[in-house]
Amino acid sequence: MDQMRANRRLRLTVSAIALLGLCVQPLPAGAYAKTDPVLDACSTERAPLVKLDTDYKELKHSKMSQAIGEGIKQGGLFLAKGVMSGNIPLPGSHSGGFGGGFGGLAAMSPLGAVAGLAAQQAAQQQAQQQAQQNGGAPPQQSAGVAFGQDMLSGAMNLNVPGIGGGGYGGDAKAYAALAVLVAIVATAEAYAQLKEQEAGGDLKKASYNIDQDAARQLAVTHEIADSGTALVECRSRQLNDINTRLAGASNDKDRKAIKRERTELQGALKKDIDLTGGVVDQHVGMAKTFTQGRAMTDGTSEADVLGGQTPAYATQANTSRLSMPKASGGGGGAGATQQAAAPAPPPSLVAIKAATVRAAPVASAAVLMNFPVGREVKPKSGQPDGGWWEVDLGGQSGYVRASELGPPGSAPVQVATAAPAPGKGGAKGKGGKGAAPPPPPVVAGPSNIRAYNQSVIAARDQGKGRLSSLMTDIQTSQKRESIFYAWLSQWGLG
Repeated sequence: MDQMRANRRLRLTVSAIALLGLCVQPLPAGAYAKTDPVLDACSTERAPLVKLDTDYKELKHSKMSQAIGEGIKQGGLFLAKGVMSGNIPLPGSHSGGFGGGFGGLAAMSPLGAVAGLAAQQAAQQQAQQQAQQNGGAPPQQSAGVAFGQDMLSGAMNLNVPGIGGGGYGGDAKAYAALAVLVAIVATAEAYAQLKEQEAGGDLKKASYNIDQDAARQLAVTHEIADSGTALVECRSRQLNDINTRLAGASNDKDRKAIKRERTELQGALKKDIDLTGGVVDQHVGMAKTFTQGRAMTDGTSEADVLGGQTPAYATQANTSRLSMPKASGGGGGAGATQQAAAPAPPPSLVAIKAATVRAAPVASAAVLMNFPVGREVKPKSGQPDGGWWEVDLGGQSGYVRASELGPPGSAPVQVATAAPAPGKGGAKGKGGKGAAPPPPPVVAGPSNIRAYNQSVIAARDQGKGRLSSLMTDIQTSQKRESIFYAWLSQWGLG
């Protein structure tokens, strides 16, 4: 009989469990996630900052970001090698472009593009070797190798704050997006080289483009400042409400509950400070990169670019002159071996275009004279330094861009027209003095860079700075309420 009762109880228990299993519905995912009412009280004000923080984290963790970082470590040719080995999928491949995982060569569908990039690299190396054998200037590294079309196509698909969808032609949007990524994850030197490539080697145009990069980010920093102000006002209302209720509390139980709420507000403020600080830090780094990149292309200093402003990234601007980084031969191999060889004797060169001789190897240096097309030039060394040949001008050194000189026979067939003699207007235009051509146009000042630098400072002060002040106010109140502080106050030590 007892066994029968035990069996009956077992059957009833199993039936009850089965019935509950049919009636009770599983909770949706995230139902057990903890909520933070104090933090979420300002969720609307935090939302734009959270979005920006997410965008920057995704950019920094993207495969393109990793490729650029490795490229900086191993040399510009790494990017081409990465594509050829399949480590960086080309857009349109089965691996999903730059957003996909690292794949092998078997995962690549556009093999023709890979072969073309390999042929481009081989042709460049051959051209460098031939130019050096002929005693001429080796061509500078091809733009397609350092930041090739595959990189630009990948940049088109990036979600980059400040880079909208309209108003761009050709690769302009891709360069704008890639510039932000390089400014965030790479060096100022790499950024300056990218802008030089974008401008086709024209440093004046590169300077202008850098100022435009800063202009595009102004709207983002203004948004950060506005969001920071709104978040501070929301937290201030929370703190004022807590202080009002704490002052009117009639018993210890209520006071302890309100103080716990104030402690929770401290935790929310800590998260807000980290959030706003992380977003602003991205722009502090970009402000430094834009400033130094402009100084490199202009051959000036950070202080000159900022025009006396305090930089967002330092206590004072550096007054040392910067210059463009020396051209890199790539990732080693035959080119590195040739560079390590004994210095070659100075070659014979000619001006392959109207060449400008400057007082220093920077685009902004004073113009000493101009060489007409076909003019024979004897440099002082066997190789150009940083893309410039040093030439002798009767005991004085002058500097000419390597792209304006070449081996004998490389100049165009038409010989440059000599300057007209005084009083003989042989050329069209105003002049009968036969002097040097008019000076190059003056590059517009870095007004957007300066405005951007100021907006980054404002964004930092309106967000992280004011939130930190609220945190200090709470800590001061807690200190004043402590028993120890009260004891010190009695003895005049508080």
